[in-house]
Amino acid sequence: MKIGICPSSIKAPAKNFVLPIADYLLRNNIEVFVDDGVKEHFALPIIEDETDIDIFITLGGDGTLLHFVSKYKDRDDAVFTAINFGSLGFMADIRIEEFEGYLDDLIQKKWKVETRVMIDAIAPNGKEYFAVNDVVLHRGSIKSMVKLEVMIDGEYFNTFQADGLIISTPTGSTAYSLAAGGPIMYPTLHALVITPICPHALTTRPFVIPDNTIIEVKSLSKSEGVIANIDGLTSFSLGPDQTTRVLLSKKTFKLVSFPEKSNSFYSTLREKLGWKGFH
Repeated sequence: MKIGICPSSIKAPAKNFVLPIADYLLRNNIEVFVDDGVKEHFALPIIEDETDIDIFITLGGDGTLLHFVSKYKDRDDAVFTAINFGSLGFMADIRIEEFEGYLDDLIQKKWKVETRVMIDAIAPNGKEYFAVNDVVLHRGSIKSMVKLEVMIDGEYFNTFQADGLIISTPTGSTAYSLAAGGPIMYPTLHALVITPICPHALTTRPFVIPDNTIIEVKSLSKSEGVIANIDGLTSFSLGPDQTTRVLLSKKTFKLVSFPEKSNSFYSTLREKLGWKGFH
């Protein structure tokens, strides 16, 4: 087995744990590589050919995981697992104090792979972007609300006057969409959710649709500056009367889960959201 360790470049504790994790894996006869972004800090071979890596272990939070999924996007069957050094961490849900137990299960292959849908956003110039979490259309530097017309499979759906609009995957339903009032979706569902950001109409609500639909969003704002933000990593702009198409991607996102550990999606929700229940 070949494992690539990919630490956050901005979280010092994440980089500090590269060597303990590498040492543990090496003692168990696992080949270890490190992301080239931190190559000057470690005397470990770097990831030169991502197709050689069986599993990528990211160290950071959900944002770190998204960064490396994007960085290694050309590896269609890449498998990721994440150790959490952030705050919430719905995908990066392995606690650092438990890393040895999880690595044991990883080495012994006591894990399964969850395949999650991703979405593509096509800019007005035809360039394609892909997202694990969401495509967010927001007002950018515009001081007033934006007006966005939405078509679903060629049929007019609604015109939103709002600060913006979030089109989220089930994986991303616990990210910005949740903060904007969207529903929590089980991450392996085949669905998308459209969540308005601070809409002008109080009757406007998030809407869940099948993931095999094509969503077209046209900017009806007369000012320049509507921004389409892709997973918070890249972006493009929409001018007046320009349209972006958002649809199911051919790419998928593969995340390791550990059935024998208590890190199910439900337990993660209880822990991260502070649900107490009545037991």
